Amino acid sequence: MFRLRITHDDITPERAWEWAADQWRCGSSWAKPYRHELTEQTAMTDGIRTVLVSRAKQTTDTSAARPEVVTVSPGMYRRRLDEIHGSHDDWTTIETTPGGTVRVRTGTACTAPQYLVAANGVLHGAWDLLDLRDYQNSDRLDQLAVTRHLALRTRYSAATFWQDIRLLTERATARFVEGGLLGIRFPEPAEHTRARLLREGADPLPLFRDLLDLAVTKAPWEGSRTAVQLSGGMDSTVVALAMQTARQGAGVTAGTVILDGERGTQQTERRRLILEYLAGGWSGITVDALAHLPYGPASRFSRSAGTSPTTDIYTDALGALSDRFAENDVKAVFTGIGGDELMATTSAEDEGGWGGFEPTEVPSWLGPVAVAAIEDIDTAITPASVVPETALMAKAVCGPEFLRRGLWPVHPLTDPALVRYCEWLPLEWRRNKAVLRESIDRTGLPRQVAHPPVTENFQHIITAAMRIHGVPRIRRILTDGSPLFEAGLLDADALSSTADRLETGAVRAGDHEVVFVLLADSALVRR
Repeated sequence: MFRLRITHDDITPERAWEWAADQWRCGSSWAKPYRHELTEQTAMTDGIRTVLVSRAKQTTDTSAARPEVVTVSPGMYRRRLDEIHGSHDDWTTIETTPGGTVRVRTGTACTAPQYLVAANGVLHGAWDLLDLRDYQNSDRLDQLAVTRHLALRTRYSAATFWQDIRLLTERATARFVEGGLLGIRFPEPAEHTRARLLREGADPLPLFRDLLDLAVTKAPWEGSRTAVQLSGGMDSTVVALAMQTARQGAGVTAGTVILDGERGTQQTERRRLILEYLAGGWSGITVDALAHLPYGPASRFSRSAGTSPTTDIYTDALGALSDRFAENDVKAVFTGIGGDELMATTSAEDEGGWGGFEPTEVPSWLGPVAVAAIEDIDTAITPASVVPETALMAKAVCGPEFLRRGLWPVHPLTDPALVRYCEWLPLEWRRNKAVLRESIDRTGLPRQVAHPPVTENFQHIITAAMRIHGVPRIRRILTDGSPLFEAGLLDADALSSTADRLETGAVRAGDHEVVFVLLADSALVRR
């Protein structure tokens, strides 16, 4: 939640942190929190230590927070800091002590990613990786992190494409000490439970809906200034249904990206039925996916400004949708992120379950260094997190896209209480998202809403984008070169063969995923 620049020289007993305009300052050092109507900032000192706090607002907050630094007793300082660090609220803290030690810590939610880099005795930080582009040195690539990306085997870790830039993962503490060293201490693994048996005749839906209702109403949002990404999928639909029953649930804007062909036709009809049911002054906004293909002439990926390696494949379409939200004075956007993880089944309990989300074959375009790194894919990852790791990665991808537009994302399906409850659900209630589908069915909506006959996903969109726009981009990479070739992470011949298949229409399963190669190159080279 911070942009920051802190030097050891400023952290002395003679200098104090003060709030000025939109940031805290101490000498030449500064920390600028993300300011929004759904976030708040506080700060306190015991005369020795100082902590700066930025957190998401809660409906239960009883008093207005102020960013000015207040002086408290050492005991009160410790108690308040322990309360913050012990909560499942959405927060990030920066603590400084004389001698120059700086500790940056984050909670379980990680709605806004926090990236950190130490350079020349200065700690820099940002929630947008693009803000740290001056430290993105292609000569210091983190080969394992890049391999995970190219091989479609991402893992939740502190690693980024660059060895020097780190992501502060959930519940972790970054420590910046004299000498300019930055280290990250990870927490103990979060405890998780296994599925339990239900008593005969027990119905798990009422408690599921109660917990979802609580998760949806944790933030003090207003319907007329709130949107939901309502694709019509099970995840976003149950979120929208819970929002509609909330006290402030009238007047919400429901937006989505519309797919192509029969998928888009079915999606449009299902959304119409959902919006008709929701009523309450809800309005709909749509963006055509085919009009915003990645690497098209107007695509963000086609500009020379550069992109982050965490940029969403669908950023052009989703960005256009977010722009529409912002134009309508929307300030908060609800998503369905976390729904897949809530309903996940393991490969041990269900063939084709969660273990089937990752491709079994290694992509042909991996270079020799990447192929060798595959065996280390599961090293240097974080301990088990409170919120599922893949949901945290999805938050890190979408967060900056929203925040740049003044939109605060809300992800109720990642609520820790809901996560724990769904871990308890027996297999038959998680398989094929049964509890979500049943929740929708019990509203009386037509069966096609929860049981669409045609699978709706973006694969055809990405395949079209790669055939039309991806092939010329690949040819350019092959001609101009890429740091990925130089590092041995990418095989030029295999990449050329993939382009040939896309160009001739002899597409193999997985060829559309070459988009991840283009995303990596775009993050490293401004073409």
